Amino acid sequence: MVIFKKSEINVHELSKLKEKNKNIQIIDVREDSERNHASITGTIHIKLTEIANRAKELDKNKNIFVMCHTGTRSQSVVKWLKSQGFDKAVNVLGGIDAWAALIDKSIRRY
Repeated sequence: MVIFKKSEINVHELSKLKEKNKNIQIIDVREDSERNHASITGTIHIKLTEIANRAKELDKNKNIFVMCHTGTRSQSVVKWLKSQGFDKAVNVLGGIDAWAALIDKSIRRY
């Protein structure tokens, strides 16, 4: 897989990458209650409060696309991951809200 070099990605770019490679790491850092409202198939759920304890589950050699509701919490997680040596971590701009509005309108927005 080609490594995405930027620190941020929009949902259109991520959707294209996801179509090409079903095994990309997309981490959803939202709370359980948020995931109950809306989620994207194939994402890995690691809540923001659990990321420090579960980061070892992630592959440092691949991109780690991080999303939340709108992109704010995920931006913080990306900064933390990069400080821990996960140089290929990428923030998903607009989060699942943008994904639901622009990519998959069947996902409920909240």
